[in-house]
Amino acid sequence: MRKIGLFLFIVVIGATFLPLNSQETGKKEKEKKYSSSTSLSSVLARGNNRTFSFSVDTDHNFLLGRNLLNLKGSVIYSDQNSGRRSEIYYSHLKYDLKVSSRAYLLGLVRAERNILAGYDFRSGFSLGAGYTWIQSKRIGVHSEGALGWSGERSSEKVLPGYPGDGGSIIERTISTSFLSSIVATKMTINFSSAAQFTHDEIFFLNMSDLEAYRLNSYSSISASVSRNFALKTSLKIVYENKPVQGYKNTDLYLLNSFVVKF
Repeated sequence: MRKIGLFLFIVVIGATFLPLNSQETGKKEKEKKYSSSTSLSSVLARGNNRTFSFSVDTDHNFLLGRNLLNLKGSVIYSDQNSGRRSEIYYSHLKYDLKVSSRAYLLGLVRAERNILAGYDFRSGFSLGAGYTWIQSKRIGVHSEGALGWSGERSSEKVLPGYPGDGGSIIERTISTSFLSSIVATKMTINFSSAAQFTHDEIFFLNMSDLEAYRLNSYSSISASVSRNFALKTSLKIVYENKPVQGYKNTDLYLLNSFVVKF
C-alpha cells in the first residue's frame, strides 16, 4: 500500500510542476490551449480526521481541438486526535469529447486513498455524457452522468463480542469490486471579473448495494488579486451513507487557499 500511496503522490506533485507558462500569451483568454490552477491551502478537518493541516491541489486543462483533457490531483496532510497520521490522496484523468455545442461524451479514470476514513485505496473507470445547461459570462451550469466499474480495499474496525475482551479493537481488510455510477452537477457564478463562486455536487452509487452511496459537496468563493494569483475559501463535505465499519460517515474540510493560475 505504501507503493500505491507513493504513486498517487508522484502523480499529484508531478502535475503541479508541469510547465505552467502559456505559449500563447499574446492570444485572447478564450483561445488558450492550456490553463491550470494550483492551490496551497491550510485545512481545518472534522470527522474521521480532526486536525489543522495543509494541502496541495492542482488542476490542469488541455484543449485538444474542440475536446478537453483534464488532469486533477490533491493531497491533504492530516491526522487524528490519537496522533495517527495520514495523507489523503485524490487524482483523476478525464476526457471530454464534444458532440455538439452543449453535449459531450466523457471518460474518467480516478483513484483515491484515505486510511483515516477506513479505505486504503479506491479506483474506478467510467464512461458517460455531459450537458451544458447554461453558459454565459455570468453563469455556467452543467451536469454529467457516467457508468463504470469501481474497486475498493478497506480496513474495517471490528469490536469482538466476547466477554472479558476489554473492548479491544481489531482490523480486517476487505477488497471488493462492483458496478458503479456517478452523477455530477457544477454551477459557476462570476460576480465580477475578479470574484467567482463555484458549487459542485458529486453523487457516487454502488449498483450492487444501493444504500452504499456517497455524496461529495464542494463550495468555494475566490477573489483574484492579479492575473495569475487569487485567494480562495472552500468548504468540502464528504458523506458516506454506509461508511467502512468503525468509521464516521461525514468528513468536513474548510480550506483557505493561495491560488496560482495560468
